[in-house]
Amino acid sequence: MKKGMLAFLLLIMLAPPLSANAVSNNQTELIKEFMDQSIEEYNIPGVSLAVIQDGELFFQENWGIQSDGTPVTEDTLFTLGSISKPLTSLAIMKLVEQKDIELDQTIDTYLPSFHYHTKGDESKITIRHLLTHTSGISSYEGLKIAELQWKGKNAINDAIQKLNNVELNHEPGDVHQYSAANYLLLGKIIEHVTNQSFSEFMNDEIYSELGMDRTVSTFKKAAELGYQPGFQSWFGKPIKSENLFDDSGAPYGYISSTANDMAKYIQFLLEGGDLLSDHYFDMYTSPQVRRTEDMYYGLGWRISTEEKDAYFFHGGETPDSRAELLINPKKNYGFILLTNKNNFSEVLHTAYMREGIKTIIEDGKMPNIPEASHKLQWTTLTVTIVLALLSIWNLFRLKRKNSLRVKLWSMIGLMSIVFSIVLIPTLIYLFGSPWHTIHYYAPDTAFLIKCLVGVLAGNGCLLFFLIILKEKRKNDLNQSTDGEKSLL
Repeated sequence: MKKGMLAFLLLIMLAPPLSANAVSNNQTELIKEFMDQSIEEYNIPGVSLAVIQDGELFFQENWGIQSDGTPVTEDTLFTLGSISKPLTSLAIMKLVEQKDIELDQTIDTYLPSFHYHTKGDESKITIRHLLTHTSGISSYEGLKIAELQWKGKNAINDAIQKLNNVELNHEPGDVHQYSAANYLLLGKIIEHVTNQSFSEFMNDEIYSELGMDRTVSTFKKAAELGYQPGFQSWFGKPIKSENLFDDSGAPYGYISSTANDMAKYIQFLLEGGDLLSDHYFDMYTSPQVRRTEDMYYGLGWRISTEEKDAYFFHGGETPDSRAELLINPKKNYGFILLTNKNNFSEVLHTAYMREGIKTIIEDGKMPNIPEASHKLQWTTLTVTIVLALLSIWNLFRLKRKNSLRVKLWSMIGLMSIVFSIVLIPTLIYLFGSPWHTIHYYAPDTAFLIKCLVGVLAGNGCLLFFLIILKEKRKNDLNQSTDGEKSLL
């Protein structure tokens, strides 16, 4: 009896860890299955994922290849896109704690040669405004200085000069509008305060302190570590991109890192450390500006404050990569997802993957995988083909006509030419993006738009050519007829 009771008690004591282990195994299997299906559905060439839970590396896996054909590993470099912003913010907070920078000090103190124009006379941009994207510098102005592919020591300074004398579209502090320009300025402020380049300071004071020895902020250093460009998507098909790497963009989008290094960053975000005191760490991850009911932007973070689902995260993209970083301190886990393909129309693909991984970790359920959609490209292609066929048909009809309504056809030709001239400026206005941004982030759509411009311009010019040709023939015929009549 005693032996039976002891065996029963022993079984009860062992049951919880066995159960937890079963759940853990089930989660890892679900993550792998979910990732396999997502990568296939979204046709992503290379992916790296690392999950930290309860202070341990809970899951790590790599899929596919880099653009040079080599396999992706946990040490493969990916550009982080806007996940660079929380790292830049961390550097700023370190300088704030050291009293080298004040969050609510105006940026004129640190960048006296940088000028901007406000609609009022009193409001000034502060460090906090830059961190929270409430400076009044528009998203469009930020995109104008992004992806210009400046490289070298003076890259950030060159971009600042291009941004200098920017016109604010809102008073500082009034409106949250996401802009790369804010973090470009923070990068320059770091350089001014520390008398080091942004890359040197980040390496010495942030990456090294966190043990992130394969995280870099310049193309030269990334290339030395074997960095390969990613893929741009054409109708969902990955096409190897050029070296679209912008050193001036490191503070807001061109820090490069690996899954292994980002796992160390996640451990810091979950556990804290010597890099920041508890007070400043809490400030670093606190909500600042409300965007929706339960969603805020903090000091470089997107933050959910929903009581049952509180976490902070950030996505990131460059023309040939996308990444997702999510931290849930209450449930003590975080993960980094790195991918090497991008297109504006596919922006939700990694967001779906982020939410799917989150669902598996928190609920242990297999989420749905939304289908890949390329409606924007197919719609543009359809419109281009229809207009091209319509133009050919109209030209054929016009050529066969013996008599024509010159004013009507001239108006059609003029409208075609006008539309060809205003199409791209109109799209720039509607999307709120410079043409070079559309070209890099949606190369297939940009190509089709240029084809559409060509169709419209060609149609208009050919219409006028045929009208002039027919009018000339008509005049020649009339003159010939008049000449015959005079002879009679």
